[in-house]
Amino acid sequence: MSKVAYLAFTFLYLFVSSAESALQTVNGTIHMRLGVSAGCSDAARFIQNQLGQTYELYKEFLDIEFIPWGRATRDANGNVNCFFGPNDCWANRLQRCVLNLLSGNKDAQIKYMTCEYSPPFPSYRQRSLQCALSVGLNVVEVDYCFSTEIGDALEVPAEQASIPAVQTINFIPFIIFNNNIDVTQHAQAYQRFQSTICFALADDPSTGITHCRI
Repeated sequence: MSKVAYLAFTFLYLFVSSAESALQTVNGTIHMRLGVSAGCSDAARFIQNQLGQTYELYKEFLDIEFIPWGRATRDANGNVNCFFGPNDCWANRLQRCVLNLLSGNKDAQIKYMTCEYSPPFPSYRQRSLQCALSVGLNVVEVDYCFSTEIGDALEVPAEQASIPAVQTINFIPFIIFNNNIDVTQHAQAYQRFQSTICFALADDPSTGITHCRI
C-alpha cells in the first residue's frame, strides 16, 4: 500500500470508527503487540517519536510485546526472506533473541528497542550487538541464542502472530491491543498513540487517570 493510500485509509477509519472499536483496559492493563521490522522507517519513527514517551507516562498500565518479523515470508525450503533484505532478517533474529533474554524486564526491552530503532540503527545497518550490550547482556549469551535452535524456535511465534496481523492491517508497524486485530484501533494508535492510551485508561476509574489531550 502506498503512503498516500495508507493515509487516506487511516483518515477514513479514524472518522467512521464505531463504539465497538474503542480501546478498553483488561483488569486495569492494556496489552499491546507491536509488529516491527528492523529496516522499516515507519516502525523507527513510531518507536522514536511516540512509544518511548507514552511508555514513560503509563508504563504501570502497559504490557508491550514486540514482534520483530514484519512482512517476512518463507520460500519452498523454509528459509526466511525479509522485506528489507538479509540485514533485516539478521537484525530481526537478533532482536527476537535479545527480547527473549530480557523477558520480564519491560524497561530494558523498551530501552533496547529504542536503541535499535534510532540512528545509527546498530543491528540493521552495522550488524552490531551494541544495543544488546547497552542493556547489560553479554556477547556469549546473545550469540548462543542467535546461532542455535533457540533462535530458530523464536521464529515460529513471531511468524504466527504477524501473518494474520499483516493480512488484516497491511502495515508495519502493526499495533494490536488485547489480542484483538482491529484496523480502527491500529489507525488511531499509530496516529495518536499517547491519546489513545490515555483515553482508554481514563475510561477505567481504577487507573486514576483523569486528564487526556487529543
